[in-house]
Formats: sequence, C-alpha cells, structure tokens
Amino acid sequence: MDEEAYYAGKRRAAEAAGLDPDDFMAAWRGTAADASVGRLRSPFDRAQRALESLGVRDRPAIVQVANLDIETIQACVFFYEGAREALAELRERGFRLGLISNATATTAFAVTPLKLRERLDLLVFSYEAGAAKPDPAIYQVALKRSGCPAEEALFVGDGANRELDAAKALGFAALCMDHVLKAHTFRKAELLSSESHPKVSGFAQLLALPELAAPLTAPGPA
Repeated sequence: MDEEAYYAGKRRAAEAAGLDPDDFMAAWRGTAADASVGRLRSPFDRAQRALESLGVRDRPAIVQVANLDIETIQACVFFYEGAREALAELRERGFRLGLISNATATTAFAVTPLKLRERLDLLVFSYEAGAAKPDPAIYQVALKRSGCPAEEALFVGDGANRELDAAKALGFAALCMDHVLKAHTFRKAELLSSESHPKVSGFAQLLALPELAAPLTAPGPA
C-alpha cells in the first residue's frame, strides 16, 4: 500500500465534501469495522455513513467521495518487487495460492488491475466472508473453499491484526513477511502478532525455504 497516495486521496475526498481532512479521516476510520465485514456493502454506503456522521447529506458529494475511494485504492495498491515472480514460481512448484484479506467492498475494484484472479486460486475478502482477521471464521472460509486442511497450509503475512497468531492457533504454519515497504500506519501496535513466528524479509528468502520446495500432497480441485 502506497500510504502517501492513500492519504492524498483521502484529502481530496475531504476537500470534495467541504470537510476538514482530520475530521473526515476520523469519520472514515469510524466506518472501517462495519465496512470490513460487509455491513456497508458498497463504496457509496461507506461514503454516505461517513459523511452523514459529519452532517453532510448532499448526494453528489457522497458519490464523489465514493468514486475517489475507488480511484485511490486502484492508485495506491501495488505488488512488492518480486511478488509476481514468486507467485508464479510457487504455482510451478505445485502449490495452490490464496489471499485472506481484511478488506472493504472498494477492494473489488483493485482485483482486475492487479490480475488477482489470474495469479491466485482463491480470494477470501472479509467484506464477503462477514468476518475479519483474527476471527477464526475467515480462515475457516478459506479452508472450506480450498479443501485444504490447516495442517497442510502456510499462512504468510506481515503480522497485523494478530493474523499470524490466529492462523497458528487453527493449525496453519505461520510465517511473517517483514517487508521493508509494509504499510506502517495501517498496523495498530496493540494488534500485532507475537514475535515468535519465523520471519523472512523478501521473496528470495521465502522461495529458499526447504518446506516450500514442494507441497505436502498433490493439489486437489480448485
């Protein structure tokens, strides 16, 4: 996540609605929990909730803020260097690949530009699953859809939202991707996973792990 681009987009949204940027961001963050589990089902719903909490009910302003939310996510989400190649290599080795993400409905607008459906076998977004990490339910949705037992799965993440601890508790192997470009402002210190998990800092280290030489079992149907 390009944090600078993200916050620039949110400042434009505040300006479009005639609001103080700090007030707008506070209201926007206040909608995050409901948006992340699908209680706000579209970018418009989220924009409407945030603006109405600040007394703005002008429909054109709400539409503009919703559109800027979509434009911002498309502009600021990117692959780390080497990520695309690592995904392709893991597939060549026989692994099935999935994404478990805390996300709002706006995330759907980044799926096509990033070609996620072509690069991954499984996409599990919290706004669709109705549960967000570290809730075990979102991991269980991924396991059910994939047909993979937790004991044969590796969860890789930067450790936000206690995601590694939750995965480990369900029987996954858990690995911290401690990438230098991880988005720090989206990580709450009180919700970080423990430091006990194995750690890599990039994709060359990931691919060199002996346990990723080949899957434990042959991949089943998607």
